[in-house]
Amino acid sequence: MSDFLLADGFGNLSDGNHLAGTQREILGEKWTGWTGTFVVEDIGDGRKWLKVGSAANLMLSSSIASVAALSVCFRVYPTSRAETTICGFYDSANVLGYLRMNTNGQLEYVRGVDAFDGTVVATSSVLPVDVETHVEIAITFHDSTGAVEIFLNGLSNVAVTNQDTIRYGTECDIISWMAGVPYFNWPTGWKLTDCVVHVAASPIGDVGVYYVEPDADGADGDFTPSAGDNFECVDDIGPDEDTTYNESDGTAGHRDSVGTAGVTGMTVLSVGVLVRARKTDTGTATLLLGAIHGASEDQSAAKGLAEGYLTLVEFFDDCPSGGAWDETKVAAASLSYEVGA
Repeated sequence: MSDFLLADGFGNLSDGNHLAGTQREILGEKWTGWTGTFVVEDIGDGRKWLKVGSAANLMLSSSIASVAALSVCFRVYPTSRAETTICGFYDSANVLGYLRMNTNGQLEYVRGVDAFDGTVVATSSVLPVDVETHVEIAITFHDSTGAVEIFLNGLSNVAVTNQDTIRYGTECDIISWMAGVPYFNWPTGWKLTDCVVHVAASPIGDVGVYYVEPDADGADGDFTPSAGDNFECVDDIGPDEDTTYNESDGTAGHRDSVGTAGVTGMTVLSVGVLVRARKTDTGTATLLLGAIHGASEDQSAAKGLAEGYLTLVEFFDDCPSGGAWDETKVAAASLSYEVGA
């Protein structure tokens, strides 16, 4: 068990419905194609930017449950005016449409073969340069009654209804970031963070993905730390792999739990447990991720390990003791990882 991996969360955060492995993803888990040209920049309030260190086509793509409507949220910090693709929407191999930025600095949803050769369905106002803007695009995919609404910083900026919003297909089951035909790279210096996919067209609003590292050991400490306390070996956001880690001999039920300082001044929509882990022996090995509040605990299904490090994640939309999360519950909660049978 190594450190936490910097990542942005993708999920249906607003209504408590969660289909594991289909409606949520984490950069580095099931998303593929991270070219390594992106660097991490600390915003300083618990969030991190993915910053383009050199012109790069991120080309991340992930499958989701087939849906006729969704919202995609992200925070972008453009440092220049440049025509570039942001994300594409697909029905299996068929192109539905793209979200792009044009040379004027406006966001456009495009129905077409690629983001630079198609029909513009909706166009936003100009986004400022060297300023972060929270963007949400809510799309209903249909050939005659489709709809697109673009929100900037939580406010509706443009909305169209009864439109043809698809090139082919009927539903979206793949989302690709910074993908298009031809593939246009993101400009150097541009930054991206707070990515969330909401499987429904209703907007989430101006939300963020915050990272809170462990700051104390919990009630469970069955793993052996490489040095110091258990929580100190898994408190790096940005993994150091085998430099600091907690290790188990593989005994089923071995578990560590950790506490955090929690968050303040926020409405909490969901709590995710994010770990980096690998097995050190042959045979099957699994981990279960959990959230604990009081005497109640919720756990994930067993997640398989490999000989190389994997990023594992589980989201808990509701507090294990019942009801929605809030700041008090988050501060009192513990997060856990446990060796599976």
